[in-house]
Amino acid sequence: MNKFEIEILSPQGTLFKGLLSSATFPTASGIITVLPGHINLVTKLINGEIIINNSDGTKKFSVASGFIEIENNHVNVIAEFATQSDETNKQKIEDAINLAKTMKEKRKEFVDMSIIESELKKSVVELKSGLGIKRKKI
Repeated sequence: MNKFEIEILSPQGTLFKGLLSSATFPTASGIITVLPGHINLVTKLINGEIIINNSDGTKKFSVASGFIEIENNHVNVIAEFATQSDETNKQKIEDAINLAKTMKEKRKEFVDMSIIESELKKSVVELKSGLGIKRKKI
C-alpha cells in the first residue's frame, strides 16, 4: 500500500482526515517523517508545523503540543491547538500576541494567566508557521 490514513484532531474539531503518501511532524525527539508501513509508535508532539503530502499536493498545519499515535498504517494526531497554516492572518495573530503581552504585563486579578499564556503560545506558533520561520538548531 502506497498510502496511510491520518486524522488530525484538536479541541476545535477534526482539522484533516484522509489518505497520505507522507507526513512530517515536530516531536520531542526531533522531526520525524512518516511513510506507509511505518512502525507503530506513540510520541509527544511539540509546537511547530505538520507537513502532509497527498494527491492534492502539500498542506501545512501549525500545531501546539499534543501526541501522535502511529498504528497499522493509521496516524492519529491529537493537538492542543491546530490550524491550517495558509489560513492564518498575520495581522490577527500579531494583534493577539500584543493583547496577550499587554494583559500579562498588567496582571489584573480577574485575568486567568494560564488562558493568556495559552493564547500567546498559539499565536506565536501560527505566526512562525505563517512566516516560514524555522526553529533554531542547537
